[in-house]
Amino acid sequence: MPLAVLPAQVADIEQVYDVYFAAFKDEPIIEFLYPRGVDRKAHTEGMKQWWSHDRIGYTVKCLDTSTGEIVGMATWDIFCQPGKENGWERPPGIPWLEGKEKERCEGVLDAMWDMRERLFGNQHRYIYLSVIAVHPEHQRRGIGRLLMQWGINVAEQLQLPIYTEASKSGLRLYESVGFERLTHLSLVHKEEITGRPDAEVPLVARMPSVAKGLSFKEWVDHGYPEGYGVHVNGNGKANGLSNGLSNGH
Repeated sequence: MPLAVLPAQVADIEQVYDVYFAAFKDEPIIEFLYPRGVDRKAHTEGMKQWWSHDRIGYTVKCLDTSTGEIVGMATWDIFCQPGKENGWERPPGIPWLEGKEKERCEGVLDAMWDMRERLFGNQHRYIYLSVIAVHPEHQRRGIGRLLMQWGINVAEQLQLPIYTEASKSGLRLYESVGFERLTHLSLVHKEEITGRPDAEVPLVARMPSVAKGLSFKEWVDHGYPEGYGVHVNGNGKANGLSNGLSNGH
């Protein structure tokens, strides 16, 4: 029986995050977020509270319909409405950590949050892939691609770009479904913050098909035109629109 990507429900939270913690158990981010281990009962209750009022995040599950097992998950933050009141709000920090552990974790996250503020602020419409995870026992079944396609389909419907921080191991998957690596930007987790060797985080974005080949950098450089009405000639110079902006902007 086939795999299916479906909206995750409150009753799925524990199983969804079983996948998350299994997939990321050896990744530094788990050590930064949960240096003393994870109280899964408290985590589940916290996520139930978060899901009850979160209006931006959409978590989906990949269900193996032959067993009923959740084998993958992804969370997409969808900023589809105009206006600052509907934009991204920078988190105030990590409330469950203290002291040096809090400083280290927030130092890592601050670098990512700074980049999002630089690129989008709280006013531009876009989709952010917050997390994507496949259970290690179910790798190489196309689950990551199915989860990715769910978000791409939504982005195409809304005519919005997708942005996220990739892993080096996952970069090939992103590129295979139309993401471009943002080589003009650099995000590096510094050793003085993490206690580990400097590590560059690949930044990737996928423009919707309505952009007709416009790169993410070109879109940003021309003021985030809603209609993607920027044309680039063979010399890489924008032409065809006044001030490089779409009509009405």
